[in-house]
Amino acid sequence: MAVLNRTVGILILALVVGVSACSDGDDGTGLDPLDPTEFEIVVISGSGQSGVTGTVLSDALVVAVRARASGAGEKGVSVSWTVTQGSGEPTRRTSVTDADGRASTRIELGGVAGDLQVWASVSGLDPVFFASLTALPAPTIQSLSSASADPGDTIDVNVSDLDAGLAALVLFDGVEGEIVDRQDGDPAVLGTIVPAPVGVCSGNQAVEVRIRADGYTSPSINLNVSVPADPFEVGQVLVIEGTADVACALLPADGGNAKYLLVALSAEFETDGQFQVTLGGSSIAFDAAGDGQMSPASSFNSRLRALEQQLAARGVTPSRASSGARLFAQPDVGDTRLFWVINDIDALPDLGEEDFDRVTATLKFVGVHTLLYMDDAAPVPGLTDADIETLGELYDRVLYQTDVDFFGEPSDRDSNGRVMVLLSPTVNGLTPPGSQGIVVGFFFGLDLFDPNTPNCPECDFSNDGELFYGLVPDPHGDFGDVRSRDRVLDVLPGVMIHETEHMINFNHKVFVNNRTDLEELWLSEGMAHMAEELGGDAADAGGDTDVANELYAINFGRADAYLQAPDTSSLTVVSGNGTLGERGAAWLFLRWLADQYGDFIFRELAQAFENGVENIEDRTGETFFRLFADWSVAVWADDLNIPGLADRYQFPKWQLRSILVEDGPGDVYILQPLQQTFAEFRATSITEFLAGSSPYYVELDADGDMTDLQLELDTAAAAGLAILRYE
Repeated sequence: MAVLNRTVGILILALVVGVSACSDGDDGTGLDPLDPTEFEIVVISGSGQSGVTGTVLSDALVVAVRARASGAGEKGVSVSWTVTQGSGEPTRRTSVTDADGRASTRIELGGVAGDLQVWASVSGLDPVFFASLTALPAPTIQSLSSASADPGDTIDVNVSDLDAGLAALVLFDGVEGEIVDRQDGDPAVLGTIVPAPVGVCSGNQAVEVRIRADGYTSPSINLNVSVPADPFEVGQVLVIEGTADVACALLPADGGNAKYLLVALSAEFETDGQFQVTLGGSSIAFDAAGDGQMSPASSFNSRLRALEQQLAARGVTPSRASSGARLFAQPDVGDTRLFWVINDIDALPDLGEEDFDRVTATLKFVGVHTLLYMDDAAPVPGLTDADIETLGELYDRVLYQTDVDFFGEPSDRDSNGRVMVLLSPTVNGLTPPGSQGIVVGFFFGLDLFDPNTPNCPECDFSNDGELFYGLVPDPHGDFGDVRSRDRVLDVLPGVMIHETEHMINFNHKVFVNNRTDLEELWLSEGMAHMAEELGGDAADAGGDTDVANELYAINFGRADAYLQAPDTSSLTVVSGNGTLGERGAAWLFLRWLADQYGDFIFRELAQAFENGVENIEDRTGETFFRLFADWSVAVWADDLNIPGLADRYQFPKWQLRSILVEDGPGDVYILQPLQQTFAEFRATSITEFLAGSSPYYVELDADGDMTDLQLELDTAAAAGLAILRYE
C-alpha cells in the first residue's frame, strides 16, 4: 500500500453523471497485427480458481505479450477476452498491456454452476485459454438445530451446496459467530457459538443468521436469542431502532469502572432538515424540526443531473446504440473536430446557443479506450506531448479498466469504442475567480441524446457520444484563476475515474434498466469516490505511488471534513452538489460496506434497478438502519483494539485513527465525542440539532458511580441509538 500523506481542505470538485465508450470488435489501436514468429501471448496466472455463482473471481486472469527471442514484454497491445464455455463474463472485454507486457481481466460468474473456459487473444497471435475455472453453487442455510438459543450455546447450522473447499462465516445480525466444528457434506454442518444480543432491558431478540462465503451472502433464517442476565460486556454493541418494541437500555456501572460510547442516530434517510435530540436524565428524545423539505437543486452538478433526468423522462431519443460495427472511421492523431462546450453554469436548465462555446480541438492521443482532444484555444505553455501521452495511458491502462472491473461496462452510444476526452479552457471559465471550489471536469448526459431529436432544442448541442470535459493549465489566468500544469495533472486523474463510474451507472440505470431517474446523488457520488480509492489501489499496484496518494488523499480530505462535525452532515440527503462532509460520509460508509461485503458489491449496486437506500438493502439483505448504526460505531471504534469487539466495527483496510488526526501535538483523532459522566448525564439536559441520517456522539464514563444508568428512547421522528461498551 502506498504511504498516504494526510491531506485536509481538499478542493470541492464539480462532478456529474454520464457514460463512456467500450465495445467489441478489433482492437482499434491502429496497430498492425503482431507477427506470430516474433511475438507470443502466454498465460501468467489465474487458472484453477473457483467462486460462488453471481460473484467475481478473487484473482485476476493475467497474460503477457512478449518477444519470442528475448522474452521482453510488449507494451500497449490490446488483448481481447472471451468466455466460450460456462456462465460468466469478463469484467474487461479488452485490456491494454503494461510496461511488462501484461494485461488482465476479472471474471464475473453467472447464475449457473459449472466449469468455464476463458480465452485471451491478440490480433495476429494464437490465442490462449485459462483452464479449471469453476462456478460453485451458492450456499444456503437449510435449517438450524434449534429455533432459540442462549448466548454461548453451540447450534448446528445446516448449509446446502457448501463446497468442501470453500471457507464460510456464520453471521448473527452481521456479527460473526465462532465455528467450533465443521462437517462437510450436503448439507454441511457448522457448529457455531451464538454471540449475545446485549443491553436490552428484557425479553429476547430475533436474530438473522446468514452464511457468507467468497463474497456471497445468503438469505437469512431467524434465531431467537435470549438476553443474558449480565449484559454489556466490554466489546459488545447494542442497536435500538425507535420503532422497536423495547426501546430502552441498561448500562451497568460495573463498580464505577464502565465506559460507553452512546451514538444518537437521526434515521431520516429521505428527508432534509434538522432533527432535535435531547439527552439527559434517563432519556434520549427526538423531535422533528425545520420544514422537512428536500434541498433545492442549486448547484452545477444538480442542475446537470436535473436536465439529464428530464431528457430521460421525456423519452428523448438516445444517440445511436452500438451495433458491433464502427459507424465512424478511426481518427488519427492530428485530426480535428468541432465540439459544443457549455460555458455558463447559471444557464441550466434553459439552454440556448449563447450558453455554449463552439470549439475546435485536435486529437492528441489514441488509446484502446480513449480519444484525447486538446482545444486549439488552450493557453500556452500547457500540457506537453509527453504529459498528454502519460495522462492518456494512465486512463487507458489504470483508471478506465479499474472502473470496468468494479462497476461494470459503460455504453458505447456512438460506436467508436472509446471515451472522448476534451480538455478545454471553457471548463476553466466555469469556475468564478477566487472560488474555493473548482470545476475540474464533468460529463454532460446531454451528449448521449440524438442531436436531431424533434422538439428537443437542447439536443442541438449534443456532441453525439461519450465525452468527458476537463480543464487545462492556464499559467496567466486568461480564463479564470491561474491553474498550473502540475496541479492540473494532479487533479485530472481523480475526476476522470470518478466520472467514468458515473458513466457506467448512467448506462445501467437509463439504457439497460430503462429507468427515467438516476441513482440517488449520495450513493452515486459515494460510489464515484470509491472509484477514486480503487484507482489508487491499481496505481499503487503498478508502482505509481504519487498517483495513488493523490487519489487516496482526496477521500481522506472529505472524511476529515465529515468527522469534525458528523451531526451536521447527512449521509443520504445531499445539499446541492454535496458538501465536503456529506461526500466524506458517503465514502466512509461505502468503504465500510465493502469491508463487510467485498469491493465487488459496487458492481451490483451500479447495475441494479433499485436506487438509494432500497438498492443497499436489496444488495445486502440487511436493513439500512442497522447498517447505518453499525457503521456509525465503526467510525469511532476503528483501530482502538477494544477487547471482544467484532470485526464488523472496524475498517480493516485503513487505520483511521493513525491517518485522520488533529494538527498539533499528539495523535488526536478528528472525531471527538462529548464527554460526560453518569452523574452529569442524569443531572443535565443537552439539546442538539442533527441533520437527517447523521449521528451524535457521547462518551459516558461511570467515573466511580455505582448506580447503573437506565436509558429510554422517546422519539417522534425516525431515530435510534447505538451503544458500545469499550471499558
